[in-house]
Amino acid sequence: MSRQFLETKIRARLRALRDDLGVGDVCYCYDVTTPEQWRSRLKTHDRFLKSFVKRRQLFASSESAVTLWRRKTALFASEGSQFSQLFSQECYVWPESLFSPRLKRQLSGMGVASMVTISVPCVLGSRFCGRFTLMIQGPAQVAYIQSHFEQVKRRLQSEQLAIAADHGIDINPLLDYNIVNPVSACVLDSLAQGEDRGQVSRQLNLTLRGVDYHIGILKEVFQARTIAQLMAQAVRHRLVM
Repeated sequence: MSRQFLETKIRARLRALRDDLGVGDVCYCYDVTTPEQWRSRLKTHDRFLKSFVKRRQLFASSESAVTLWRRKTALFASEGSQFSQLFSQECYVWPESLFSPRLKRQLSGMGVASMVTISVPCVLGSRFCGRFTLMIQGPAQVAYIQSHFEQVKRRLQSEQLAIAADHGIDINPLLDYNIVNPVSACVLDSLAQGEDRGQVSRQLNLTLRGVDYHIGILKEVFQARTIAQLMAQAVRHRLVM
């Protein structure tokens, strides 16, 4: 699926979600539930924060919202303790006291009074979740979300399931964070097609030792001891069908 087509499809979903919830804009990413679950590849928290800021698979109901999302995450990545709360709280209200004057002006220019990120688990992958950042336009919307939180959460859970079912492989967070790198992903896909090591080697122009290296890395990521276990984990994490 082309990037443009993917963005068009997900943006249409998020616009409908925005209108249903009555908020200014909605930003979305398909994410790992917590970085600690992937510590063998993410190494340090600082590395994770940098990877989060650089992610490609970020979507929103408008282009301006994507731009604003990237600017605020780049700012908050320098506030490690604050940013970590995004991954530990079901409902995270972005503290305006830490916004830079420039970011405040940008928010004001878009009519945004506050931002709230709600994280909902993905039923298709227990180690993944959807993160929806709602750009709130005023106190009335904040009050509505607070008083109807369970209803809002159910709506987001439904949207997360639909996005993951339709686009989960295209926006898989393990690829976006480079927890599984592109070559390893190609090796995995070839194995899923039933090819043996020799066929994978020829198709991807790798030595057998190179193929074994990527298989070893994949086994480490998924804590698998055999190819069969590896493939089961790959299906579970929606890297292959």
